Amino acid sequence: MKTYLLTLAYDGTHYHGWQRQKGIVSVQECLETALASLVGAPVPVTASGRTDEGVHAVGQAVSFSCETSVPAQKFAAALNAKLPPDIRALSCCETADGFCARKAAKRKTYAYRFYLSPHVLPHIDGYALRVDSPLDTKALAAACSSVKGTHDFVCFQCLGSSAKTTVRTVYDCTFISYPAQGLMPITYEFRICGNGFLYKMVRLMAGALLRLSQGKITARDFAAALNGERERVAKIPLPGKGLTLVSVEYDQSDFAQI
Repeated sequence: MKTYLLTLAYDGTHYHGWQRQKGIVSVQECLETALASLVGAPVPVTASGRTDEGVHAVGQAVSFSCETSVPAQKFAAALNAKLPPDIRALSCCETADGFCARKAAKRKTYAYRFYLSPHVLPHIDGYALRVDSPLDTKALAAACSSVKGTHDFVCFQCLGSSAKTTVRTVYDCTFISYPAQGLMPITYEFRICGNGFLYKMVRLMAGALLRLSQGKITARDFAAALNGERERVAKIPLPGKGLTLVSVEYDQSDFAQI
């Protein structure tokens, strides 16, 4: 039996998150059903992390083990014939025995997107949060620069987390704007790369940054929350539709033996 790493993209709009749950449709259930159909046996999978209801992915990483005659380089294409159109396998490769997409992940990158418009724009509203006034990108970029490094993110964690520690390291954090072009309005992107994230951490931080731009909290409040000072920033996560898991990175040693 061989172990594989699958890179997956999905539109999370019609799914109740990644994790399989009784009585509701999840990305994990659809993937495991497709895998079982392809290889002729049940195939449990492990993702790099569980995305919430409505959250999207363009680079989710999933590991699994199975017996199959399909070569790894053709596995993604074969699997797509079994998957619904809003879930796509992008690539597949063989990994070392015992590889786990969750435990082996070294870096993850998420992006939260906004768009500027006085009206809801259906072609983008499922993938970004609408704002009706320009965001202060200069102030938000400055706030994001202070996120880099190791902090106790206890103020950016929702109840329900099973994390043993709230300390995380952020390698990069940016807030940038894109000009209107063609069918796309002015858009904004909060992007963060770290060694791991707490439950709803990115959506909580995006919400705090939005309120910072709107003058509802100060840069000092945001900095204090990064230092673990509770009650300085309200825990209000933004909707899942604006969040996308961009990529997951691993050590090359996980693949060196293949």
